[in-house]
Amino acid sequence: MQSAPSSRLTGSQGLPLTSRGLLPRRRAQRQLRAGTVHVQAKKGEQQGLGGAVKSAGDNLEKALNELDDNILNYCSLDPTGKPRNKQSLGEKEADFLDALRSFYYDNQPIMSNEEFDNLKEELLWAGSKVAVLSSTEQRFMEASKAYAAGKPFLSDSEYDDLRAQLRTKNSKVVQQGPRCSIRTRNLYSDANPAYLKMTLLNLPAAIGTLLALFALDDFTGFEITKLVELPEPWGIVVVWGLVLPLIFLFVNALTGIILKDGLILQGQCPNCSATNTTYFGDIFTVPGPRETTTVTCPNCKTKLTFSNERRQIIVQNNPGSATGTKKEQKSGPAAGKDATSPAGAS
Repeated sequence: MQSAPSSRLTGSQGLPLTSRGLLPRRRAQRQLRAGTVHVQAKKGEQQGLGGAVKSAGDNLEKALNELDDNILNYCSLDPTGKPRNKQSLGEKEADFLDALRSFYYDNQPIMSNEEFDNLKEELLWAGSKVAVLSSTEQRFMEASKAYAAGKPFLSDSEYDDLRAQLRTKNSKVVQQGPRCSIRTRNLYSDANPAYLKMTLLNLPAAIGTLLALFALDDFTGFEITKLVELPEPWGIVVVWGLVLPLIFLFVNALTGIILKDGLILQGQCPNCSATNTTYFGDIFTVPGPRETTTVTCPNCKTKLTFSNERRQIIVQNNPGSATGTKKEQKSGPAAGKDATSPAGAS
């Protein structure tokens, strides 16, 4: 008989083997568990507690994202029931607009009501703005996409009217930033209402109304103060139901008399991106601009025309391009191409 070898062998898990075979199962499990804890402790010492927590958080976030991305049938399965590649947010928005156009304008729905609801819910969960647009905004985006695809369903005049209507409502879907037009060879930018500055226009009238209220209170022997200090709930009713509404009405009336149909528009200069502001409306009996007004940019000295109807800023002349204009007149069309390099459509 051969004697058992004195050297110890190791198994696939790094556990020792003897001549009699494997160690008992419980002992092997304890050693395996102890080895795992020892390795994790070494990793914790190397990375620190913060690194271990961060790693666990990243793994959990990755798992949750994978679960959210495949939670709806529309995003994970095709019509035959087979898994398909994940769509980007832009592709989902394009499918959403195609479904709206085909249903309302072509009368040929391309998806069922359940698929449309799933797609809309997925867009809402993804934070898309397309699913919560108004009907006018959705129609504008559908018209823009159809025009880009070579299948317009609106005429140029209807499209311009729709865009002007959305600009009047300060819609985000028609705001494009500074740009230039190849057709008109002009620089454009969007003009938006400055609501904070328009609110500050009411400040003089508000101060005057409060001073008049305090004077009236003092003249009547603090009768208004006595009404405000009535026991609950009558004091709150007097403040919120009588005093504050009257102050609001007087402030609006005084501001409307001083600044009739006042509107403040502001936007970036298409030439230097500096913020410019202008006022539309009358001041007392002095008539002011209603449709267009021209201002000079304080940064680059460019003359800018604000359009109230189109909510646009148009560059009239650019002092820095005077030399380029002379070269264009001397050199002909070649210089004109260099001076009007396209940066976008109006």
